[in-house]
Amino acid sequence: MEFCPTCGNMLRYDRSRFFCSTCPYIACIERQVEIKKKQLLVKKSIEAVVTKEDIPKEAETEAPCPRCGHDKAYFRSMQIRSADEPESRFYRCLKCELTWREE
Repeated sequence: MEFCPTCGNMLRYDRSRFFCSTCPYIACIERQVEIKKKQLLVKKSIEAVVTKEDIPKEAETEAPCPRCGHDKAYFRSMQIRSADEPESRFYRCLKCELTWREE
């Protein structure tokens, strides 16, 4: 964004110039911006916060599975954010082994 040096309003763009819609200020664009180097961005892979091995099989609770609807799951509570944030509970369904998180 460019602003008018005379009145401070935002300048409008018209082909090869910026102009102010309030006062008679006009700024001609002398050269176009050139992209000299293009860089391809590589998408990072997502790493799991909790794996199946991280949730103990002894801790069992009643929690409905979002996938199959089974009402029993293993669970584990972990602090994955800063100390002033609440802990997150991770569940793994006993039937279909789906792992999900509840905060």
